[in-house]
Amino acid sequence: MKKVLFAAAITLGSAFSAQAADAASPFKFLLGAGLTFGGDTLITVPFTDGSREDIKAGGLVQLYGGGEFRLGDKVALQATIGYHVNDTSAASNGSVRFTRVPVDVQALYELNDKVRIGAGAQFVSGPELKGSGVASNINTKFDSATGAIVEGEYLFTPKTGLKLRYVSEKFKRTSDGKSFDGSHVGLMFNFYF
Repeated sequence: MKKVLFAAAITLGSAFSAQAADAASPFKFLLGAGLTFGGDTLITVPFTDGSREDIKAGGLVQLYGGGEFRLGDKVALQATIGYHVNDTSAASNGSVRFTRVPVDVQALYELNDKVRIGAGAQFVSGPELKGSGVASNINTKFDSATGAIVEGEYLFTPKTGLKLRYVSEKFKRTSDGKSFDGSHVGLMFNFYF
């Protein structure tokens, strides 16, 4: 495992230095994070104080990284892989978490030097609702899913952008085939380098 991590670090380091050496390169890396809202309620979790919390199929925090390749002056192709999670508030006796790994592929069109619009697809792998502690009996798997993305991005600088996006997708529970709407709106912050 250490050899694999070392090789990955060397490869990324080489790519970063090669990209930095060629500032006019059509390729750049990106890192991003955002908040997402929406989707059906997968489970309502009760707490000992009488309160309840919903885990939604479209929420809540998404972290991602990837790259962008420019095709001329106005169009860019972007691909990212991420981690999307919706978790209950911290509790001393357990928690419930919905996790998945989204891979986004999309085309972006530049309206001007500050605004871009885009569309593409999201491929979701490993969606799972899992509990810990007193909720450890919760372990629900969902089939991989494919959805559509529509978004707009405002670039504060050539290296920072804020995206407003909508993703339309459905998750099918593996055990019985019941479908849940995972569609959501997201506000994402990107850093390009």
